[in-house]
Amino acid sequence: MIARHKRSLAALLLLASAAALWIGVSLPEGATAQDAAAGPTGMTADEAIAAHVAATDGPEQPIPFNHRFHVTELQMECEYCHIGTESSQVAVMPPVSTCMGCHRIIGNNLEPIQRLRGYWDSEQPVPWTRVYKLPEFVQFPHQPHIRNQLECDECHGKVEEMDRVYQFTSLRMGWCLDCHWGEGEDTDVATDRLLLEEFPPPAIPAGRESPGLYPRILDEQYAVNRGPIDCVACHY
Repeated sequence: MIARHKRSLAALLLLASAAALWIGVSLPEGATAQDAAAGPTGMTADEAIAAHVAATDGPEQPIPFNHRFHVTELQMECEYCHIGTESSQVAVMPPVSTCMGCHRIIGNNLEPIQRLRGYWDSEQPVPWTRVYKLPEFVQFPHQPHIRNQLECDECHGKVEEMDRVYQFTSLRMGWCLDCHWGEGEDTDVATDRLLLEEFPPPAIPAGRESPGLYPRILDEQYAVNRGPIDCVACHY
């Protein structure tokens, strides 16, 4: 977590330096224009916009937001924009105010930023096209998955390499179960294994089938899996 904050701070310092160049403010002593403008790959904002437009994977968005540019070039963490995702039941899309936190002064000469300012001035949200959508009868709470140290790219892929975000995984039930069937680890915080330690099931009389609606094989695997496999864990 400390490392994340350090990287976010570094990103903000880079943005602040770039903003200083755009608005003509003097840079701190010892800093150069090259220091402020250069990033890990050297991609420019114009190149990032063009790469997003040229990409063929993923839906076209009302603002050509290039994740590769923001994550790799500016070294911004996912949680900087998608704030609260680690504690919410659903993914959090950034409000326009989050975007304007940087773009009040950065990139005003870019047409997409002018478009963004139009949403801000009219007090309207950006009508992003949704990339990931589960059926209404399926629940996927982000909080326990992030608490179990599941990295964003395990479900969303290498977003830092995407010029335009696309659906990386199938989201089919079998894909989810492949992960849940994995063996639990001591670092897990929401597995069947830990739930069993806190809420042990009643003893099963000899010669009787285990209680519940699930076959014996599921009951035998209970407390071994990485995640819950009961139907009600994911279905309403």
